[in-house]
Amino acid sequence: MKNGLPRKTTDYVGEVTNTDIWSGFEIRPSDVFVCTPPKCGTTWTQTLVRMLITETADPSVYDNRVSPWLDCGFRDRVAQADELSAQRHRRCIKTHTPLDGIVFSPNAQYLVVHRHPVDVHFSMRRHVENMKHDWLDYLFPDDLSEAFDMFLNRPASSKGTDDLTLRSIIHHFHSFWMYRDLPNIHFLHYAELSRDLPGQVARLARIMDIEIDPDLVKDIAEAGSFGSMKNNAIRLEQTPGFTSGFHDFAQFFSSGTSNKWEGKLTEQDMAQYDACMSRLVSAEERLWLERGLAS
Repeated sequence: MKNGLPRKTTDYVGEVTNTDIWSGFEIRPSDVFVCTPPKCGTTWTQTLVRMLITETADPSVYDNRVSPWLDCGFRDRVAQADELSAQRHRRCIKTHTPLDGIVFSPNAQYLVVHRHPVDVHFSMRRHVENMKHDWLDYLFPDDLSEAFDMFLNRPASSKGTDDLTLRSIIHHFHSFWMYRDLPNIHFLHYAELSRDLPGQVARLARIMDIEIDPDLVKDIAEAGSFGSMKNNAIRLEQTPGFTSGFHDFAQFFSSGTSNKWEGKLTEQDMAQYDACMSRLVSAEERLWLERGLAS
């Protein structure tokens, strides 16, 4: 645990991230930041937050223009910040950046979402295969064991989570974990969302200080289910004039499952993963990172 408040000490610039926008961005006390490595439940959490803000059990209330990725390196960050400044409603803002690369406010809420690191790796592989751009293809060679070795052993860099490695995930996790006693940093886990979505919706409402009817909690949980989210993506993809950076936009919601590595990695691959995790995290941290459980 750290004393004091977090400070921005690092700039991250990679293929898809650029943190330069944070220096001039004005944070409001009501802001909700969804802070995750890629493919850890970012859009899922943003959608739940937007449904709670609007008190509407419909995943279509999420829109990445309304709830943008603030430090996205391939979009006009100034234009996005201007759009956020013009919003009069409560804002939900996405970032994949570690805590040492963003501006922290003691009044805003920071939702830190993680997932089993090996599931992240395989979900990201499918995500990159579905992208129209080839920025990240070099991280996912055809041989699964070769790609997994890269995931485990490539060092962290100034690209932050753009590295898409175990070390970048762990760095993101540790940057927030050391401040976990602060009242406005909240840890959520993909597995917890999967195990008890109504309970997690109710928890998010408490974090955001929103009084909500229990029936609406159930309705939002149903609207936030994997099937509902994917069906919404299919409807959106069929809208005239719709475009995206993916070959199949609905495939953004690939399967919603865990243990994606089963039958794909060898015992040696997983032994190497075990050894890396033993070096990088404590037993307590590993239990939470992999399953969302406290020791």
